[in-house]
Amino acid sequence: MVDEQAYKVGRGIFLAGIVLLAFLQYGCTSQNTTQNTSSAYSRSSSGVLFMKMQSDVYAIKEGDKIDLSVWDYPEFKTSSTVNQEGTVTVPLIGDIQAAGMTKDEFIDQLKKKLAEYVKGEPKITLSISSPMTQKVTVIGAVTKQDNYPVTSQVSLLEILSAAGGTTADADLYHIKIIRFESGGDPDVVDLADAMETGKVETLPKVRPGDTVYVPQKENVVRSLSVFLSDAILLLGIFRVLY
Repeated sequence: MVDEQAYKVGRGIFLAGIVLLAFLQYGCTSQNTTQNTSSAYSRSSSGVLFMKMQSDVYAIKEGDKIDLSVWDYPEFKTSSTVNQEGTVTVPLIGDIQAAGMTKDEFIDQLKKKLAEYVKGEPKITLSISSPMTQKVTVIGAVTKQDNYPVTSQVSLLEILSAAGGTTADADLYHIKIIRFESGGDPDVVDLADAMETGKVETLPKVRPGDTVYVPQKENVVRSLSVFLSDAILLLGIFRVLY
């Protein structure tokens, strides 16, 4: 009995150490990523919060707002939103594909379109803003329950690292990912086993709009009312802040 208890304690310490190291590693990665992406925010006249996308590798998405101007050619100045077809409308030129392209790729395409209107090399000013509806909500046994902005899908470890890591009483065997676009059952993730076996990369990705719920060890099956209470509180805070 003593040996079994000692084994469980030792195994718990081992897992905690591995997870802590993983959080530290992914935390550094997240900081570097954050430095390469945007941190500038602005609010439109309609009250929608936008995040300026300044990364060279950010791929333009549907719903992004594009503001562009061509020096000495005011007729091309436009502010447009990427539509469902992935295009934006530029005066005189018409619809141009934007979704899936980086900022540089879009500018290169725009220069080709402008060749028949502009003499020489056109000087283009372009900014891309993404609505702050792209977020992941993290609740439960984590250091900081909050809504975290994302620009694309991220790993579970990255989003938990952004939340300051899990608490000491977190149940790492039954982490739930509740999908934004699905009304079905949540994905139940065994993070502890993935860490032990080195199969972290096989874990499902967390996508914009998802909710990550980390239960406590002594209360794995948490009541739905308490869960919804946390979620509503967080969403209410998000509306007040933004």
